[in-house]
Amino acid sequence: MNSFSRRAVRVGLAASSLCLAWGVVGLAAGQSANTPQPQAAAPAAGGGRVIARGPGYSIEAAPGTGKAAAAAGQTNVTDAPIETLHEPIVCQGQRVLNIDNRDIRFDGNAITARDGCELHITNSRITAGGIAIRAHDASVHIENSEIEGGKASIDATAGAQIYAEASTFKGAARRLGQAAIHDLGNNAWD
Repeated sequence: MNSFSRRAVRVGLAASSLCLAWGVVGLAAGQSANTPQPQAAAPAAGGGRVIARGPGYSIEAAPGTGKAAAAAGQTNVTDAPIETLHEPIVCQGQRVLNIDNRDIRFDGNAITARDGCELHITNSRITAGGIAIRAHDASVHIENSEIEGGKASIDATAGAQIYAEASTFKGAARRLGQAAIHDLGNNAWD
């Protein structure tokens, strides 16, 4: 009976370990599949607009902040110091790149996102002598920013998805094939 009890305990421990492992894997898969995405700005109860919302949190803009500028298609972006770069910023592969509160000038092309990169540009000013944002099979989110390119502001190809809100674009916005540019409102396209 003693060896039977030990075997039962071992089987029980192995089964519970396996269940725990599958539960953790399932939880991780569920969290990655259900990660809250920023929703379109909506009026909040306090009078501001909801910037992001998810389980247990809600981020709201202060009431009246930038409404006149947004209605006119103008942006009130950064007061960050001007940076001058001579080489483009490149985001490649399954990674996330955030550019926030920056004022960057480029001699040629500015930013390239490709092969699954997720790029977020917020409260920034990007100025390029060539193409400002080049996206190839990537996801680019632009909010409250100024994007200016001498050859083009956006060049989207190969299924790239561009999401723009409350931003100003100077220069052509081009897309090719399955690429899409989603205008989420309050943008100025020059």
